[in-house]
Amino acid sequence: MNIIDLEKLKPVLNGYKSYFPEHWEDEKFKWEAVKHFQHYWNIDAENFGDMFKEATAKAGNLMTSRNAYTRDMIINFAEADDEAVRTMFRDLYDEAEDLAVRVEDFIKTSKKLYEKYNDGKWNSPYQDINSASTFLWLRYPDKYYIYRYTTYRDVAEAVSIYEGEKPKYKPKAGAVDSMIGGFAMYDEICTAIKADRDITAMIKAALDLAHECYSDPEMKTATIDLGFYFERYYLKEKNAEQEHEASVENGSEELPEEVGNIPKYTKADFLSEVYMTSERYDTLTGLLRNKMNVILQGAPGVGKTFIAKRLAYAMMGEKDDSRIKAVQFHQNYSYEDFVMGYRPYEDGFRLNKGVFYSFCKTAENQPEKSHFFIIDEINRGNMSKILGELLMLIEKDYRGTKVTPAYSDEQFSVPKNIYIIGMMNTADRSLAMIDYALRRRFSFFDMEPGFDSEGFKSYRKSLGNETFNALIELIKELNIAISDDKSLGRGFQIGHSYFCGREKNECTEEWMRSVVEFDILPMLSEYWFDEPEKLQRWEGNLNSVFKAK
Repeated sequence: MNIIDLEKLKPVLNGYKSYFPEHWEDEKFKWEAVKHFQHYWNIDAENFGDMFKEATAKAGNLMTSRNAYTRDMIINFAEADDEAVRTMFRDLYDEAEDLAVRVEDFIKTSKKLYEKYNDGKWNSPYQDINSASTFLWLRYPDKYYIYRYTTYRDVAEAVSIYEGEKPKYKPKAGAVDSMIGGFAMYDEICTAIKADRDITAMIKAALDLAHECYSDPEMKTATIDLGFYFERYYLKEKNAEQEHEASVENGSEELPEEVGNIPKYTKADFLSEVYMTSERYDTLTGLLRNKMNVILQGAPGVGKTFIAKRLAYAMMGEKDDSRIKAVQFHQNYSYEDFVMGYRPYEDGFRLNKGVFYSFCKTAENQPEKSHFFIIDEINRGNMSKILGELLMLIEKDYRGTKVTPAYSDEQFSVPKNIYIIGMMNTADRSLAMIDYALRRRFSFFDMEPGFDSEGFKSYRKSLGNETFNALIELIKELNIAISDDKSLGRGFQIGHSYFCGREKNECTEEWMRSVVEFDILPMLSEYWFDEPEKLQRWEGNLNSVFKAK
């Protein structure tokens, strides 16, 4: 049974292509949660509760229910009756049984445990269809999705085939059958994602670089991510467009006014958020103003993506996201994506304007304001293929020069008020030498770990954690060893961002162990794949911080 109207789905897929690169760092936790779960899950573990706690350590924010955590309630249940909770999950994961029965039994069992062991501390068992589906997805990520009633309802209303005035699939709150019908709808969306070469290449490129992420071969987690994007971003943008169109039609649209609520952003704001010295900041902004194109290069974890947008804010003097656009290059990215090209449309083809072309037109209409185009993984794309004749036009001396694009008779130029910020990972051995065309047109700024910056020192002091301090000192020693290694060098150092963003109560040994085991050691195993003794020595050094505590 076909549920999805593919024509209605197309603009959602196109929107997701723009959304994904900019939000990847914030959303990759879903793929991380799956890989972490798969590594630690063991239904026969001696202590089921402890195993469950470790296996779901990276999935906590996917299991929030009102004012309590679904995950925490399972941990509480296991403390009261470890074997009953083990059996509850063994039954949920029994693929020989009917799915609807398994989910319903899981919820019923959680209610019985709540009634039996609640001592007044718990307000509810907090296990529902959403939590059951999340546990199913973590265990079988190539088969299931996370089910959320409101998300599935909104997706169905927007992209489902309609029978009369009703969508073919319309979920009901609290109904297990609605989850099963929703999975069928998501299967069709997943098929459309897998058929879109741009999306699959984009996601694969991101996952290839993220060693702590699940590879998602069936794109089920990507489908979940698309649903979240639809509810959080696409739907709001669509509603705003419709409200604007309605105001124009009825004549109620007011004349544009100067927006006065855009927050200011200064050099001081930049330095308070980014672990960089004032002198380095001045050098970086000077390079960008002089060349108009700069590439932030460094190893994973030095904060390239985090810094790029804040650099734009600081140079604009305000946090105006309307003047920033971000994309991610990959091997299949093309001129047609970036500038313009013909795409299939209905029974023929239609000329589509690419993301950079459209951004240049926007900047032309605001010549007094600077605009920033951010390109992640810039060295993964073929610059000559992607930019074509624009390869010359992005140079500072040729800004404003008009040429005729390949697919149009219209004269086009790259405005003088656009700055381009690229990012590249110096620790990726799989990449070929950097294109000479890239070298000529960009200044290169080395991003180094900020452990010795005043900002990071202040952050360390605020945590007041001796184990954390000892770990950081070891990482600094490790970076010296990496820098001195002739097969590696400074571009392979461990960045500070792996250790950032924690409040004092969040700086736990569990978190630090997780960073070491799932971020640092996998990277070192790639660096020293042919030197196992060096890898083992540093694994012992890092773990000794915890043993000594």
